[in-house]
Amino acid sequence: MKTKHALFSTSMLAAVAALTLGARPAAACGDDAYIGQICIVAGNFCPRNTVEANGQLLPFNANQALYSLIGTTYGGDGRTTVGVPDLRGRVPTGYGTGPGLTTRAWGQKYGQEGVTQTIAMMAPHTHAATFVPSGSGGGGTAAEVKVSTDPGDTNTPAGGKYLSAASSSGVKIYNSGTNASALTPLNGVSGGGGGGSSGGTVTVNATGGGQPIPTLPPSIAMRYCIVTSGLYPPRP
Repeated sequence: MKTKHALFSTSMLAAVAALTLGARPAAACGDDAYIGQICIVAGNFCPRNTVEANGQLLPFNANQALYSLIGTTYGGDGRTTVGVPDLRGRVPTGYGTGPGLTTRAWGQKYGQEGVTQTIAMMAPHTHAATFVPSGSGGGGTAAEVKVSTDPGDTNTPAGGKYLSAASSSGVKIYNSGTNASALTPLNGVSGGGGGGSSGGTVTVNATGGGQPIPTLPPSIAMRYCIVTSGLYPPRP
């Protein structure tokens, strides 16, 4: 009975231990976290053995293990200081070349909160324009036909002659002019035009306010912490 009881007790302890260890969550910032590991906390401080990932410089002598993993990728001179990543207002992404994406180097900072469009980025469009002519303009073309009030002195229309009064009553001096070949120019006809416009300016009205276009997705700001003291990560 004692042997069976001992075996049962040992089996129960093993089962409880297995259940306990199996249910234990992985600690991102706990005592068994790997050095260089990043975790996010909702509180107002980073846990023990971690520091805030805000780009600060840490003493080299006290963080040689961390330096052996990240070097001076995020700052520091590698002799007296070691820099940690600055994740304030930034989203971490994987480095390298993703399919169809731009190549990113390890520790490279890129992106911006807004983009101001350039002409090359704009779609084809039109603007309202106003033309302001220079010069005096013009009032159109003026012409006058002069006639003579003296009696006519010839029966034949000819160049250089004026339309005159009839030399006797009953004489017809007007014609419908339907016969184009019978028409001839008369003296006394003058015309002129205005000065017109020799140039001018076109004013294109500006549109838009030139403000950057926001490119940020919906986000929430939290605290990023990096493990400085813990387990040294084993190489695969």
